[in-house]
Amino acid sequence: MIPGLQAIRLQELRALAAPRVWSIEGNLEELASLTPVRGSISAEHQGNVLEVKGKVSTIVTLCCDRCLNEFNQNLAFDTDELIWLEDNAEETNNSTGVSMLNGIDNLVECIDPLGSFDPERWVFEQLSLQLPVVNHCGEDCPGPPLAKKKQPNQILEHEPQNEAPIDPRWAALRKLNSS
Repeated sequence: MIPGLQAIRLQELRALAAPRVWSIEGNLEELASLTPVRGSISAEHQGNVLEVKGKVSTIVTLCCDRCLNEFNQNLAFDTDELIWLEDNAEETNNSTGVSMLNGIDNLVECIDPLGSFDPERWVFEQLSLQLPVVNHCGEDCPGPPLAKKKQPNQILEHEPQNEAPIDPRWAALRKLNSS
């Protein structure tokens, strides 16, 4: 948990005459990052909406989906969001307290006006949206390791007998290759 990023009741935000600003520097429990999460966010109660703005960045280590090598990925966002404050939203997700109104014209995130806003959760969600769908280490990715099919009783030159064990994630593929 990042110090100072505790949830705040929306009624407290409403009582403030100015936006509440949080300076962020620390690590999120739900997102393993190489560097601390740094930036700032602000939240302002504007009657029936909560305006949240933020600029945050960090670096995470990902595993390439092709070659299985690790690589570092910069995650950053500079965004603002309006969150509708609705006390009787139609579909409420009880685990997060977030609601979605029905209808194509009403695709709006809602929270209970008597509830609270969790800035750490909001930062986590925004950073998670920046994660790539396909992890690819770059143009120089070597791709999956190439393996030559062995003939019975033949030892390939590139396979020393005392070779380190192959990554277990490739074991099923190796079985297919040897048959």
